[in-house]
Amino acid sequence: ELDVHSAILTAAMAMTTAIANLIKRATETQQEIVATGKGTTSTAAFYKKNNKWTEGLVSAARAVATATTTLVTTADGLVSGTNTLSQLVVAAQEVGVATTQLVAASRVKSVPFSKTQPLLEDAAVAVRKATELLVRAAKEAAKREAETEAVQDVGGMGRHQLKVAEMEQKVRVLELEKELGAARYRLGEIVKKGYR
Repeated sequence: ELDVHSAILTAAMAMTTAIANLIKRATETQQEIVATGKGTTSTAAFYKKNNKWTEGLVSAARAVATATTTLVTTADGLVSGTNTLSQLVVAAQEVGVATTQLVAASRVKSVPFSKTQPLLEDAAVAVRKATELLVRAAKEAAKREAETEAVQDVGGMGRHQLKVAEMEQKVRVLELEKELGAARYRLGEIVKKGYR
């Protein structure tokens, strides 16, 4: 179990390092866009003129920060036993979504032949790779945990007990599939409401 937590923490630390680099590159890209786009006007005038873009960029940066905070809190909770591997996977995926939004927001006003935009894109790729590593580590840990529990559960059962357990497990699978379908539908509705 210590190896599992170590692998997950290593992946989480790699992810936070990648996110810090992403934020640094996003700041550089923003500064380049402002410096190129403002001409003779002030920086404040540029932001006022391009307020929709500014709002989108700030919103995307906040989303990355919030998702990162959630990820770190969830990883900490996983180690202390208050959170699950599934919660960690969802938190990591949220960081990936927020990263994509940040890069998209910067592309809107990207400077032709930008020196900073490719660095931002590379930083986003590093975040996505770190996310994949963390998700893979968490899923492998969950799989090992489930396999260990399954072997322990059926180890001392007789034929009749095995058949009863098999039937109960089939019922449980059907119930979970029904719950999963309902949860996916609800998630779709939540996402729809979020975009309105």
